[in-house]
Amino acid sequence: MSRGVESDRISRLLELLGPAVLLPWASRSKGDHRKWKHIQLADMKDDKHLAKLEKAGNIGVALGKLSDGLISIDLDDDYHPDRFLEANPLLAATLRTRAYRGCNIWIRCTGDYPPSCKLKDATGKEIGEWRADGCQTIISGTHPAGMPYRFVVEQSVITVSHDQIIWPNSILKPHATESKRVRGVGEQEVVGGGVVGVAPVAVGVRPASECLEIQPYLASNDLIARLVPTECHQNNNSLFKLARLVRSYENVVGRPATKAELQFIFERWAERARQFWRPELTRDDYYAEFLTAYSYAQMGLHENPLDLAVSCAKAAPLPEVPSFSDKRIRLLVAICRELQKMTGANPFYLPTRKLGEILGAHWTQVARWLRALEVLDIIHLAPGEIRRRGGTRSPRYHYGPAIAARDALSAKTDGKASEFRYLLGDITTSVEEEEQGVEI
Repeated sequence: MSRGVESDRISRLLELLGPAVLLPWASRSKGDHRKWKHIQLADMKDDKHLAKLEKAGNIGVALGKLSDGLISIDLDDDYHPDRFLEANPLLAATLRTRAYRGCNIWIRCTGDYPPSCKLKDATGKEIGEWRADGCQTIISGTHPAGMPYRFVVEQSVITVSHDQIIWPNSILKPHATESKRVRGVGEQEVVGGGVVGVAPVAVGVRPASECLEIQPYLASNDLIARLVPTECHQNNNSLFKLARLVRSYENVVGRPATKAELQFIFERWAERARQFWRPELTRDDYYAEFLTAYSYAQMGLHENPLDLAVSCAKAAPLPEVPSFSDKRIRLLVAICRELQKMTGANPFYLPTRKLGEILGAHWTQVARWLRALEVLDIIHLAPGEIRRRGGTRSPRYHYGPAIAARDALSAKTDGKASEFRYLLGDITTSVEEEEQGVEI
């Protein structure tokens, strides 16, 4: 860099960012229609470009390949950055900036990474952006609303691979792209429609070339091997976990699984689970059961239903509660509402100790609030449930008046649906029971 025109501001930015293309913009601007994607790292040694940067009110940073894999994770509020950094404590020490609201978390990605896209929460609401190739982010100057861009963490950008990033349940992972892992599936890895070391795909299954996107996803950490039964009488539970694994995959790629992908993942499971099948049931019986389980599954394999309900409740307006003004009670009602949406007409658990941590109250206070909500007919105990003093198991509830819930339950069909009652129990398993080691 030419030291003749280098300013302290530019020098400090490059110390923090590392290799980066900086862009000159007017103050209170996020950019204009001027073309900039032709600018390269070599231009950062050009005196004319440096002079423009020195005079600029705002400084932007070109992202992605132009700046050697530099990425800006733009989150629009203060809730989601906390969740992201809790899941990625290493990145708490990387460069972080903000102006009007939320923040930008800066990283440098090695290898492949997703294209620029909107970031969404578990409900599908846009909460920010994954800014990579083709995007730029303002790092210095004045925001259009009048406040300055400032450093929240003034530390050098940390370099990580995209696969190292952990996305919390409250933030959907950026859309997956065709990565080197996908493109690397060649003839030596695909034989007769199957992966080396695994039996060929059953008759009628689409060729592996049509399922390339899901194939490397399943290969990572041998996911299916972790779900298959290890003895008889485990097939139902195993198939529901497989269905939730599909939901996790859908969150990654940002779209529903195709019919070919559903069949592909089932056949991979069947190859390993067949030895534990009941002799009177056929492959078609188990495939039908898998599809039914998939229709019930509401969330990914490792998503916690209570965490998801809390995230959805905080993202929507809190309901009014007659004669109560405490926002914690209103949030509790919203959590009940979201849990009921997730479980349909089925009951849900409300673990008081975990809710106490979430609401910032003692669990006994939460228990009193729940009884008050019962009196107000906002929630009620599910049929057959009783509250035991000193018990270790939280009862199950329904959201809404008891009469409305009975009407909803009476509308449900019996027969074969009862065979999948375990599926709904899986979704509503008490967090307290999970902490005690109950397998789900």
